[in-house]
Amino acid sequence: MTLPADRMLDRTGQEHPLDELAGMWPLGGWTALERVPGGKNEHLRLYARDGVHYLRRSYRSKPREELLAQLTLMRLLRSRGFPAPEIVPASTGADHVEIAGRLWVVTRGVEGTPFDDGSPAHLQALGRTLGWYHRLIADQPVAAREPILLSELRRRVDAGDLEPGLHARAARVVERLTAVLPDLPRVTVHGGARRSSLIFDGEQVAGVLDFDSAHPDVRVLDLAVAVHDVGKVYTRLGEADHKVALDLDRVAELLGAYGREVRPTTAEITALPLLLEAKRLKRSLGRRLRVVHGEPLSENDHIKIRLEDSRLAWLDEHRDAVAAVCRKVVT
Repeated sequence: MTLPADRMLDRTGQEHPLDELAGMWPLGGWTALERVPGGKNEHLRLYARDGVHYLRRSYRSKPREELLAQLTLMRLLRSRGFPAPEIVPASTGADHVEIAGRLWVVTRGVEGTPFDDGSPAHLQALGRTLGWYHRLIADQPVAAREPILLSELRRRVDAGDLEPGLHARAARVVERLTAVLPDLPRVTVHGGARRSSLIFDGEQVAGVLDFDSAHPDVRVLDLAVAVHDVGKVYTRLGEADHKVALDLDRVAELLGAYGREVRPTTAEITALPLLLEAKRLKRSLGRRLRVVHGEPLSENDHIKIRLEDSRLAWLDEHRDAVAAVCRKVVT
């Protein structure tokens, strides 16, 4: 196998251990390899005589037990008929391999096409598939810890020294989420239920990807992630309203499809708009706190602050409409 030199290096310029990896996963012989951009993990697309596969190196701080839990989840889902990635065991029989302190996994590639934004069937498929996922894992025990998003927002509120209005708003969201928390169902959430997570064969879902963020949390978090992803209105890059508003018709389609698989609880309908707001506040406060701590902000940081402020303003203006769309799922 001959590879371009730049495709043998990771993001830090270090060589990937390709010889060791090829020994662990021969796959009938490697023929080509290319980098897949994006994400915290390093992904490589591998062409071999046994087909197309994906090599994934987990980011350095990822705990081993977290990776093992995600691999167990993927195997459970496949055993129940869900199109999660198929894990390819290494030559040792293990699901993963550790090389130089980094964890590697190989999954078999899925043939198909990406999410089509213009397809109502694909939009409904995301909601339906997310509901199917939640039904399949409902019997699995999860730890009753505080949601990560709530904990992070709480820490940023407790840090203080912020703009009084923004600080008070974040504190109210923390208080309201904390109040509804005991009534929120918990599962191992997918954590990345976005358009890019689905592979299609026509209008049918052929594969569900991106289990890297799966973790125990409140079930409605997955809905909040999906709503923000499919609802974002794209105007033009650089315009003040680009990716600010939510298309509530699309949100209604998504939630309706989900509701036909899983009926959200009243507490989840209350929490969903709060989680949308909490995510925006967490990101906005995070950058503002860096200034308090003496860190310089880039122009991109300032752009991101303005974006989150615009999103919060839009949520304020459309609070009743967003809540009404969410309530339709249970009426």
